[in-house]
Amino acid sequence: MKLRHFFLPHPDTHKKAHLLSIQALVIYIFLFISLQFSLSWVSTNVPGVLGIATNISQQEVIRLTNIEREKNGLGSVVENSKLNSAAEEKAKNMFEENYWAHYSPSGKDPWGFFSRAGYKFSYAGENLARNFYNSEDVMSAWMASQSHRDNILNKNYKEIGIAVVNGVLDGVETTLVVQEFGTPVEAIAQAPTPATPQVAGVPTAENVPQVSLSINPIQREVAVAGQRQIQTNALVDPYQTLKIFGFSILGFLMFLLIVDLYVIKRRGILRLSSHHLPHMAAISVAAGCLYNLEPGTILDGVSIFLY
Repeated sequence: MKLRHFFLPHPDTHKKAHLLSIQALVIYIFLFISLQFSLSWVSTNVPGVLGIATNISQQEVIRLTNIEREKNGLGSVVENSKLNSAAEEKAKNMFEENYWAHYSPSGKDPWGFFSRAGYKFSYAGENLARNFYNSEDVMSAWMASQSHRDNILNKNYKEIGIAVVNGVLDGVETTLVVQEFGTPVEAIAQAPTPATPQVAGVPTAENVPQVSLSINPIQREVAVAGQRQIQTNALVDPYQTLKIFGFSILGFLMFLLIVDLYVIKRRGILRLSSHHLPHMAAISVAAGCLYNLEPGTILDGVSIFLY
């Protein structure tokens, strides 16, 4: 078997190159799946090696939030140190109890963190995010989710708190973004309102946090013009690793198909089993799916109001 037969159609039978055979495709798929399992094993058994390089700024998230509110004719929310503290304690608790949800396994709800931070609220809401590369990605994902969008554009909220905290979640170095909204009781007391307690936006089993997963064995907290900014640099980004490997395989297959088409045309051979265009279309679709593979995930936001 000559080396060129791996890359070029056979000169006599005109069969496709060996690297375009069904057996070769099975090997490509096996290698891709093996890489996924390997990355999963590393994240579980060697925490801190895999992760997402992040650059998320507390102040930038607040700024982007107010931009979205202003676009919709709403007033800006003001940063509140107690809400910042509540958000930070919520993130730390998620790492301590190893959960990704609005409600902890031990029964802690989001609003308990408000109370423990000394913040008495009449309206409150929470958004969570994980696995995002930057502040813009976090905000885009929240605005694309109806429950998070409703929280961000809630006209009743007056104040905001943000925490960006790094830790280990499910064995993986992770960056969590917690966004807390609130309106202090005093603000409502100034206006005539009924005193009947009500609850809105009670979360279902699906209403869980969003979190920005970022693994970073090297992380820096940078002070920029009074802002708190988290920058993390992972040794190996699992998502980028899968993308690079996947694109390499797909690009190689596309190259082989183009070469096969060119050689067959030059030889003047009609090969009914070629199907070059459908195969190229399938590779393009696979590349599109791979391109859209992102680490960021979100779950429904929650809110509550009392008056």
